[in-house]
Amino acid sequence: MAVQVMEWGYIDWKHVKTENNPRQNMNIGIVVIEPGRHLAEHVHYGQEQLLYVLQGRGIYYINGERIEPEPGQIFYMEAGSSHEVYNPTDGQIRELLVSNPVYGAEEISIDTLVNLGAPSDDTLYAAVEGVRQQSIDPLNLPLTIYDTAGKTVLQTSCFPDYCTEHCNPLANSGCPCRGMGQSNLSEPWEYRQFVCPYGLTLYQQPIVHENRCIGVIQGGYILLSTMKSEGKTSDRTEELYDTPESTALSIRMLLRRIAEHIVSFCVFSDARRVLEAKERDIDDAQQYSKRLEKNLKAAQNIVTDLRINHHFLFNTLNCMAGMALDKDAEELYDAIIDLSKMFRYTTKTKEQFVPFSHEAAYLKTYLKLQKLRYEDSLQVDIKINAQLDDWLVPFNFLQPIVENAFTHGFDTNNLKRRLSITAQPSGSKVLISIYNNGAVIDYSTLNRINDSLPSGSEHGLSLIYAKLKMRFGPDFSMNVYSDERIGTWIILELPYSYQKEVENDD
Repeated sequence: MAVQVMEWGYIDWKHVKTENNPRQNMNIGIVVIEPGRHLAEHVHYGQEQLLYVLQGRGIYYINGERIEPEPGQIFYMEAGSSHEVYNPTDGQIRELLVSNPVYGAEEISIDTLVNLGAPSDDTLYAAVEGVRQQSIDPLNLPLTIYDTAGKTVLQTSCFPDYCTEHCNPLANSGCPCRGMGQSNLSEPWEYRQFVCPYGLTLYQQPIVHENRCIGVIQGGYILLSTMKSEGKTSDRTEELYDTPESTALSIRMLLRRIAEHIVSFCVFSDARRVLEAKERDIDDAQQYSKRLEKNLKAAQNIVTDLRINHHFLFNTLNCMAGMALDKDAEELYDAIIDLSKMFRYTTKTKEQFVPFSHEAAYLKTYLKLQKLRYEDSLQVDIKINAQLDDWLVPFNFLQPIVENAFTHGFDTNNLKRRLSITAQPSGSKVLISIYNNGAVIDYSTLNRINDSLPSGSEHGLSLIYAKLKMRFGPDFSMNVYSDERIGTWIILELPYSYQKEVENDD
């Protein structure tokens, strides 16, 4: 892997994401801060990071708090954190760095999508306002969004002090960067990069909806070492953080993701307009109710599949970093790669239905990570008939059911934890059983859970029930059983359809 030389030292990258493969999100490297050097204060725009101090002692400032860590100490810094390091010693500081882009909102809720209000002719303005709270504000990223006339739709307030001192973009309509957003409104609509008169690098990401550019996101405002080496900066840039290319790449990916969220909001808004136009032509109230229910459930299914739990990611990474203290790095690296496989599966899959073998592989990867937590105290048995490999099932329905055992079954169980998953064809049906020997469920609670499954409530099993109902209609069953002497089962009985039959239905 590449070694990136900085003014304060260098980063020896062990695993680096690439812009051509955005599903591989994590960067892993060894950071070295040389003696007497200063890693200037900077903000982790759109990146959450895990640092494990391998060697040396220095003075750290994280969100303004002074820390003098010992080797072996672990830090987690959420996106938007400020970070600064002094090395006053005559030895190197060495750190293990794991960074991961954070793309703003984990989901756009059904309530947000449904309660858009009356459709507006100002599509971009409505979409930006709709996604702002969940997808833009949490990032603390300096950016400006322009419409096709070059007018400012949104400008965040978190610009670097360097920008404020030179031209104050928040108050100065004459800032030289303001007019540059209009340069990306003609074909071809593509990402562009330029350097402002004061030496900072800016990025432009077009917002393209229905083959038409409706605006531009302009962000970045960072100092790149390549610009300094070419003499394209002012004298004051010596005070700025020399931004690694990995961070610059993360910022570009964030701008692209914000544009995708805006376009998704526009698509949903357009779909709502079409739906409302059709509703005006429907006289039968019962038919109107059925169509509305179908559209809402389809939207709910899409939003459910887009959920990505970054808390789970970094809880697992903390566990992995702890392992690095007493186990070799290869095991840690393999575990991180397993975790990246899970996120790649959940983010790259566009189909509503996938082969059952894909769901089983995803489940096995998830269970390997759970073994990191429970080690020998967890016993897992999986028996899946190979005849089911090509059977098409709803995307991401099996792992959340198994996760329910860890969330509710094993949380208070200190004994040997046993988990058993079986899937077997039985005539025209497939029987799936998920068993755990964790906490049992009392009779009244068990009845309440089973009664609430078809209700469409927001708890996890109810969402899975709704997903199965959309695929199989009424021709399936899902029930929870619990015995105080043995444990708890979730039993699924699903229609067994071959791939060609399912494709014809779709």
